[in-house]
Amino acid sequence: MAAPPSRTTASGFTLLELLIVVAVIAVLSSMAIPNMLASRTTANETVAVAALRSIIAAQLQCQSLCLVDRDGDGRGEALGLDELCGTHALRSGAPALSPSPLPQSLGLLNNLGHVAGRGYLLCLYLPDATGNGIAATPANSDAVDADLAETFWTCVAWPQARTVTGNETYWTNHTGEILRTVGGRYDGRTLVPEAGAALLGSTPNSLVQGKPAANTLACDGNRWMTVQ
Repeated sequence: MAAPPSRTTASGFTLLELLIVVAVIAVLSSMAIPNMLASRTTANETVAVAALRSIIAAQLQCQSLCLVDRDGDGRGEALGLDELCGTHALRSGAPALSPSPLPQSLGLLNNLGHVAGRGYLLCLYLPDATGNGIAATPANSDAVDADLAETFWTCVAWPQARTVTGNETYWTNHTGEILRTVGGRYDGRTLVPEAGAALLGSTPNSLVQGKPAANTLACDGNRWMTVQ
């Protein structure tokens, strides 16, 4: 007569072992996630600075070519991001640039003149007749002063969500110098840097009041440092 089949006991994790595994995973996650977030914010900041460098070069190129010269004095005016990217016709009435010196993704403005990308918002300001900065949008094109725009412009880049998508705010203007805030507070749609935030002077909205506040306090109350 055949012997009955042996019965084996099913093996598995005990509740204690499962709790230990969960605890180990939690500890590893608590170590890895901050490092991942820090790496992402650093990468976003690097992209923002690279975008500003590209904008500086594109402005120089377009102004030297005198693509917009509404007062006819032979001096080219600075352009808005949508003009530099070929997403909108030039304010002189000329067709949109094709090819454009900047990728079209940088020219997709919202109604405030802001461009979103890689955790940062960008805005390019041009001067009105009083020297104050206005967001370079099609709606504001008639208010841009043709004479002042031959010299002055600024562009800012700040985090969409500070401490999450980026920590520092960046600023540049016609001098080609790029500055970054030290402990700046600019954040998303609620705290937007003004055109002259990193200048020495008394009015953060003015484009023409003074030189960049490199390594010192600017008119917005923040300390700005030169980006090498």
